[in-house]
Amino acid sequence: MRKPDIAIIGAGPAGMAAAATCAKHGAKVVVLDEQTAPGGQIYRAVTSAPADRRKLLGEDYAAGETLTRGLDAKGIKLRSGSVVWRADEDGRLIYSQHGEATELYPRHVIVATGALERAFPLPGWTLPGAMTAGAAQILLKSSGLAVERAVLIGTGPLLYLVAQQLTRAGQKPLALVETQTMQNAFSALSHLPGALGNTALLKKGMQLLADIKAANIPRHKAARDIRIEGEGKVERVVFTAG
Repeated sequence: MRKPDIAIIGAGPAGMAAAATCAKHGAKVVVLDEQTAPGGQIYRAVTSAPADRRKLLGEDYAAGETLTRGLDAKGIKLRSGSVVWRADEDGRLIYSQHGEATELYPRHVIVATGALERAFPLPGWTLPGAMTAGAAQILLKSSGLAVERAVLIGTGPLLYLVAQQLTRAGQKPLALVETQTMQNAFSALSHLPGALGNTALLKKGMQLLADIKAANIPRHKAARDIRIEGEGKVERVVFTAG
């Protein structure tokens, strides 16, 4: 398939769904992904995770196997371990796999490279033991390793999801240090009508908060002046609560 109808860069949720849809309509598809298995960050290692790990990561994670099975459809070629490094105006796509460069000439290209976790620099954030919430998830999904005595800093639903998953894995976080303020909450009220139209998502969010409360994980809101301290490793998190 040197000249497929469609080349898809990325085998995460969007890339896998796009591949299955294109193949369903008769297209020949090549999917290129740098990881050794499909799934992206959301469904990382879903094809190899044991049952107990799937359970603690939740039903949404386990459901990702349905998407990965879709890549077995006729007309789809998955090339894992591939890094795309050039796309020319004449349609040529160049990628490297196992140290060997290969050219493709697809009629169309779909870029589904996913999102990038944005970490906000804090004093002490480079100390050994400091990592992003996404990195903590990678450890859990790929190796079943739960971060011990974690303090989760930031804002947003990923923080709550990681807190829930670590608790299920037997490593309840010491605290959530949240940066959102009441002003942020009031600013978000304009989106309330749209949120009410997605009751399933609201229910999931409420369940995350309920699990955090049931686990008695302290939540410090409107935190500011946050810094991470320690001698050669993370030892404490210092902040001012709102």
